[in-house]
Amino acid sequence: MAPVNSSRRELSSKGGILTALRKNTLAAVMATALVAGSILVTGINAAHAKDGDGDAPDTDSAILSLAAKTEPLNAIADALGEQGRTAYSGTYGNLFVDEDAEKVTLYVTDAQQGRKLIAAAKAAHPAIDTALIKVASAKYTMKDLDAQADRLLETSDADGLTGEPEVLSVSVNPDNSGLTVAGKKDRLDSVRTKVASGITGTAGAPVTIVEGDPAEAQSWRWNDTAPFIGGDVLVGSAHKSGTVTQCTAGMALENGVGEDYLITAAHCFRNVTDVYGEGDPEGDFSLAFGHKVGRVVNTNPYWDFQAILTSGRNGAGTNSDEADKPKGKWYRVKGASYSYNGQSVCQDGARSYYTGHGVPCGIKVQNSDIRYRFQWSDGSWHTVRGVKGHNGNWAVTRGDSGGLVFSVTNRTDRRARGLVSAGDGHTDIYWTEAPDIINALGIDLNPHT
Repeated sequence: MAPVNSSRRELSSKGGILTALRKNTLAAVMATALVAGSILVTGINAAHAKDGDGDAPDTDSAILSLAAKTEPLNAIADALGEQGRTAYSGTYGNLFVDEDAEKVTLYVTDAQQGRKLIAAAKAAHPAIDTALIKVASAKYTMKDLDAQADRLLETSDADGLTGEPEVLSVSVNPDNSGLTVAGKKDRLDSVRTKVASGITGTAGAPVTIVEGDPAEAQSWRWNDTAPFIGGDVLVGSAHKSGTVTQCTAGMALENGVGEDYLITAAHCFRNVTDVYGEGDPEGDFSLAFGHKVGRVVNTNPYWDFQAILTSGRNGAGTNSDEADKPKGKWYRVKGASYSYNGQSVCQDGARSYYTGHGVPCGIKVQNSDIRYRFQWSDGSWHTVRGVKGHNGNWAVTRGDSGGLVFSVTNRTDRRARGLVSAGDGHTDIYWTEAPDIINALGIDLNPHT
């Protein structure tokens, strides 16, 4: 399914949701989204365990076995990516996490600089095992390919356009050999002409043009009282006037004065409107308004997220937990990381859960850097930057939007990777990344679990 996002672009697509929004305040601004998971921190407050019976120590043994094998690889990827995005952006290409072979491939344009990057990652994170790292050659840096992808999209169409765009997505090839552009079948000649005319820059990398379809936007669950957590069902006014939509709750954030925010997808709800829990009996998605969750105060189409200000403070409005399984159980969400090619993730979308697909796991990252376009319910088109994943059995469905994409750390903890944004059928899923969302807002993960 592809992202369905309908709403006016209120703020800068790439910058913070509010430029004045930093540590201590989050001013009320128009927003729109579809909520997902939760994040962070230490300890469990039993008084807040309202979504289930409490801490769930019974994660599936197969998932725990995979987590034990992949957590060291994830730690390596996080450490390398940290250096690649900062001090070594001039040589950093990409990462591939091979969970089967238990290796992490680092793509760089300069082998000597690559070795320095690894040394810097080891110095910053001494516990990582650098023997598990393989260095490979990249023709282009991620920094240069990102810049080329942005130029292509900025030239081809403006964000928020009402007509269907020619370019549907631009992705960085996993080996950093160039870019892949997807366009509608009947518009490919025009796309080729634009690429050939140099819109990607005079020193542009090779561009492969393929036929594609637009992505489409896509709740534990049946909790209708505060504090709300990742995976809860959300209902509210859609971007299309006079209509109601359902999404899933995602990350929990909190500002410096203790105000609790629930984050969901930008394409879900209209700006400055109230969002509710589902008021009807469990499993009955009739879109009835239950108890109020909060009000949409902020929206960022580029990262496809939206901030809902709850009426609670200091953990009374929302907690950093996510609804998982078995039914009635919840897990602490601690920390946030980027996703890399080859990694496995799960997502806690409510519709998948209530249509018999549980909590979809085993979703493999296919492309860790893709810009895609989808249409909101009001008919407008928006460009989103995120990640594409795939599970041949089931990955996502409509109503999962905003749900938390996460990795399993251990029996009780999860790590936030992002929010469900869109899909293509039920096997391909797109999400926006948790660190990007947190950085854009400029506030912290909710410290309450």
